[in-house]
Amino acid sequence: MKRLLYFPDWQLRWKFLFIFLALVMIPMIAFSLFIYSQANQAIQLQAIDNTKSHLEKVEDNMSAAILSIEDISSYMIYSNDFRTFLTTPSTPENQIRLKHLEERINGYAVFHLNSKPYLDSITLTGLHNSRIHIGTPLEKNEEGVWERKAKALYGKVFWSEAYTITDDWGRKKKVVSLFRVINDINNVTRPIGLVTIRLDAAKLYQIIETDSKSLQQTFVLDHNQKVVLHHDPSLIGRTYPDKKFMNKTLQQKEQGGSFLYEKESEQYHVVTQPLEGTDLVLVAIVDKANVAEGLKKIMDSIIMMMVVLTLFGILAMAGFYHFNIKRIVRLTEQTRQVEKGDFSANVLVHSRDEIGLLGLRFNKMVERIQHLIEKEYKMEIRSREADLKLLQSQINPHFLYNTLDMIRWTARLENAMDTSKLIEQLSKMFRISLNRGKPWITLEAELTYSQSYLALQKRRLGKKLEFTLYCEAGIMEAQVLKQLIQPLIENSLQHGFENMRKIRKIYIRCFQEENRLVIDVMDNGKGFSPEEAASAMRGGFALQNILDRLTSAYGERGALEIRKKESGGAWVRLVFPFDAEKSEGDGYDAESVDCGR
Repeated sequence: MKRLLYFPDWQLRWKFLFIFLALVMIPMIAFSLFIYSQANQAIQLQAIDNTKSHLEKVEDNMSAAILSIEDISSYMIYSNDFRTFLTTPSTPENQIRLKHLEERINGYAVFHLNSKPYLDSITLTGLHNSRIHIGTPLEKNEEGVWERKAKALYGKVFWSEAYTITDDWGRKKKVVSLFRVINDINNVTRPIGLVTIRLDAAKLYQIIETDSKSLQQTFVLDHNQKVVLHHDPSLIGRTYPDKKFMNKTLQQKEQGGSFLYEKESEQYHVVTQPLEGTDLVLVAIVDKANVAEGLKKIMDSIIMMMVVLTLFGILAMAGFYHFNIKRIVRLTEQTRQVEKGDFSANVLVHSRDEIGLLGLRFNKMVERIQHLIEKEYKMEIRSREADLKLLQSQINPHFLYNTLDMIRWTARLENAMDTSKLIEQLSKMFRISLNRGKPWITLEAELTYSQSYLALQKRRLGKKLEFTLYCEAGIMEAQVLKQLIQPLIENSLQHGFENMRKIRKIYIRCFQEENRLVIDVMDNGKGFSPEEAASAMRGGFALQNILDRLTSAYGERGALEIRKKESGGAWVRLVFPFDAEKSEGDGYDAESVDCGR
């Protein structure tokens, strides 16, 4: 189970499908939903702001309408015609005068009735029961409760709740009325009449009505939670039926604002706006779903885009699988054949892209392996068998070393000390060269080997050879490749002094430079010309062999340099990393090197 959950172990097809879903499909869906959510949120906020702006305009219109009606009642206080009509007794001698007053009052009222469609009727009752009614003829209506409340205010304006009136034709309508006591301007505490100005609720509602599709309802409530204006006449004058809604609305009444309201799994934005100077509040209900309808085209476009991108993505995935993953799967199947030992595996290559080149190289590799198995490997087996037979016929190296040691002691017993020393030097060289078959020895052992070789050459050349070995303190235990220095000495003695009759001087110097070990081999021979130096590096067996060994062991960090020696002669420098921890170099404990000779 853990292996199935470990992503690197998944097959390529499942990796690609997962990456496609995780990095393309899921982000695309999430981004689309995010865009839709942000757009929906923005348009909902815009709808609320638009509704607030609409209610502010409605408030201005309603305030203007209410103020104009109140101004009519105020005019009656200051108008001489109205005061005279209200205070003149209805006696026979006053009838002509009252008739003229009624005509002027009627003209004033009719002007307002015509200019204000929502104004239904005006009733004016005087001190001596003189009465004038302008507008829709009415039956006797129960308005006494409102009149008593108006009289209790002693001349202040009183707005009634919405109530029902009946005209002379028996038709019922809902009205909102202004009741006000008309006081004598010369004695403000003396009432001289009562005015009732009725407003048609249905026509007044037209002020707040809107054609906006997002606005589901717009209505007016009073402080008693009763509906004053509403598009549904049956609700006017009644308490709004949704108590939960009313409680939230009244919380917003004083300062206005908006809140989210949910009813029957549908959500609505409710925006309230208090009507300044009154106890009324404007309420607008915005259907959240209707607002979101404006995003339907955007959502349809997003869905269409997702479908198209998904189809393109599936096509891209199928194409990528066919042109890439499927070829890799085939290559994997062929490698499995090779793993089982079937070297007839072959990949069909139809292109020169990276996978095609990989297939070509796989075919060449399989062909090469098959060739090696059939030819070179068999030849190697035969060669190894021949070498084994040859080794069996050769003298054991350790037997040869022991024999040299026996000859050295025999020479000493016969007092042939010079011969004994020569055999000892040769034996020491042979022992170091064996080194238990390991390629690494200490610098001390390498210098001992070189010193023994020079000692043997000194015996042959006598005073014609002088040599000096110098080694910096503390680096004797450095690990070096076996037989690095001796081939350079041998090369110097064989080729460096041709046709020269002079004492041959060889100087060997070993020191540490930063993290590198440096070995200089110098002589006073004829040296190298630039052409000879280049030729020696290319074709000189000794130098080329040493350079190859250094490169194999150290890579680019190992180097062989032919340097120019100002005083004449050859100067070869070996440079490679300083290493005192090669485990393979612990096979020989050399004697101390005489560095002062």
